[in-house]
Amino acid sequence: MPGMAPRAEVAQLREAGYVLLRNALDANTCHELAAAFPDAPARAGGLRNAWPLVNASARRTLDGLAEALLQAPACAVRAILFDKTPQSNWAVPWHQDLSIPVHERREVEGFGAWSLKEGVWHARPPALVLECMLALRLHLDDCDDDNAPLQVLPGSHDLGRLHETRHAALLREREAIVCTAKTGDVLAMRPLLLHASAKAARPARRRVLHVEYASGALPAPLRWQAA
Repeated sequence: MPGMAPRAEVAQLREAGYVLLRNALDANTCHELAAAFPDAPARAGGLRNAWPLVNASARRTLDGLAEALLQAPACAVRAILFDKTPQSNWAVPWHQDLSIPVHERREVEGFGAWSLKEGVWHARPPALVLECMLALRLHLDDCDDDNAPLQVLPGSHDLGRLHETRHAALLREREAIVCTAKTGDVLAMRPLLLHASAKAARPARRRVLHVEYASGALPAPLRWQAA
């Protein structure tokens, strides 16, 4: 329920743009959840539309965490399983998550860069929409320094949408944080937080369930695409 997250975690998310929640789910639940997913996707993009494979118990836990951290009712709008293996090992450069999934394409001021991904319309919304969103990254395997942990740049979520030419300068000005994690840990982060991931130095199974939540409705006639 909203308001149940510890103040320190809510404060860190507000100030730094991310917070790591240890042991959000127990290891047995994570192993059962991982077994419900198929083997690693052939391409680096991950398994989209992963939400239907997530059991009710895990959904309740993640939903509760999202609402507690956002301090507001929220709904899951996108879920992707990222599965790095020795055979599928890729790098992601520094970036912000700037697109959102919507039920259908409708022309609304401030929404653009439309694209159709696996039958779902995506658009770039105004920054204000992204500021009301939260991503939860549930680790289904341990992720140490050698296994491509996410890197984040604290505080960058407060700078709005950034042109790629500013990334290098910000990385010189601020210290990036490497977010290693254990099975069952959840990394909560704002979409506008600059983040990246290198190729795994010693590739092993590294499955992360990435679920994006939104609080509040989109301007009519746009509607969120449910996860």
